Amino acid sequence: MEPINWREVYARTKEFIKTSLKKYSVFLLRLTPHQNIAQAVLSYTLLGWILLSLPFMNTTDVSFIDNLFTSASAVSTTGLSSVNFAESYTFLGKLVVLLLIQIGGVGYMTFSSFLFLSFSQHHRLRKSQQEALAAEVSLPNTLKLSDFLWAAIVFTVIAESIGAVFLFNYFRHHSYGLFDAAWYSIFHSVSAFCTAGFSLWSNGLENFADSKTVNIVISALSLAGAIGFIVVTDVFNFIRRKTKEITYTTKIIIVITACLVLFGTATLFITTPGITLLEAFFQAVTAMTTAGYNTVNIGGLSACSLLILIFLMSIGGSPSGTAGGIKTTAFASVLAITYNRLRLNTRVEFLGRRIPLVRLYAATSTLMIYIVSLFTSIFLLTWTEDLPFLSLAFESASALGTAGLSTGVTMELSVLGKLIIIFTMLVGRIGVVTFGMALLGTDEDDNDEQDEKPAEREDVAI
Repeated sequence: MEPINWREVYARTKEFIKTSLKKYSVFLLRLTPHQNIAQAVLSYTLLGWILLSLPFMNTTDVSFIDNLFTSASAVSTTGLSSVNFAESYTFLGKLVVLLLIQIGGVGYMTFSSFLFLSFSQHHRLRKSQQEALAAEVSLPNTLKLSDFLWAAIVFTVIAESIGAVFLFNYFRHHSYGLFDAAWYSIFHSVSAFCTAGFSLWSNGLENFADSKTVNIVISALSLAGAIGFIVVTDVFNFIRRKTKEITYTTKIIIVITACLVLFGTATLFITTPGITLLEAFFQAVTAMTTAGYNTVNIGGLSACSLLILIFLMSIGGSPSGTAGGIKTTAFASVLAITYNRLRLNTRVEFLGRRIPLVRLYAATSTLMIYIVSLFTSIFLLTWTEDLPFLSLAFESASALGTAGLSTGVTMELSVLGKLIIIFTMLVGRIGVVTFGMALLGTDEDDNDEQDEKPAEREDVAI
């Protein structure tokens, strides 16, 4: 038997990798921006699946479908788990999940574009990268992609660091060792800001229902991630006096977010027996921001309370943020259409300003596709699973909104049921409209904007 020529093996392997990467690059260039986003989500999910399936990533015998479920849940920043996440994975497995959450939360094209700019000699994005990034983040016409990109990364680092410091100080003074306090702080700070909802405790944050520190810090991080990087970039530019006023999009986001938090807190407090005001506030925030953390037993809530949570999870956060859902700006546009129609107004206005027709098309199509997607997911689950209807409807709404809240039926799903939820989570993270455009191969989604006069185009992102 001839000895193995390791140099030749190395050379062939290197050539194979080089050729594969070249073919993959050519393949990416042929994709539309929306298809590029979809393939990035799927690629990260498959990579996470492979890593989590390695023996040293699990403390117990976790099946391939459950590892795929965990990877998809992390990449989509959902937080649903078909196994006991806190007890089923080793430290390395949880670290892989944390990295997937961070990439999924910041945004795949945002993350890759930042890395490209950091290592590029010219410090400029390619045209294809700009198109893919523009497809992933919906920006008002007054904000530049470059400003948004840097503001998003810097704000993420600052927010997660501040959150981790506050949580570390709390855990360190509550019987946690130095390493555990640091690890728990970092993990939950990243998970909260990225609105992922993964927890290192089996019962979520129920042990901290009375802790004002944990409730306030997690809520603040979730809101910071969910309001979106548009608001951060806009406020930062206003402070630096690069712009004269806060944009219309930011005003809509702040108003709708505040109204939803107040509505959710009040209705949950009134309709849920035994719940405190702090618990109602926390649950409303984590549902609306699709963070998915819980300080109360979701499975023990009344049907009325579950419907309120479904409503909040479905609306979700804001454009270019870490949350899922229909988005606050789309919800505001639909409200404006309804209100102005009832008043027989020919112009659709909100907060005293006109919303352009192309944005109204975007909002109504988003709502319609979202409803169809949710109906399809619920229909398939009720067909394949022998579980209570409301629990399955809640599970579908949580998956599509990438919220991660559950009444406790996730682990009881069949293999087919888990696959349905996996698909629903990924569609929710890609975005229902983006996913539809990726399937149809649509290359442009803003052609209609050219039909509007520049003076009539208001500053709003859907």
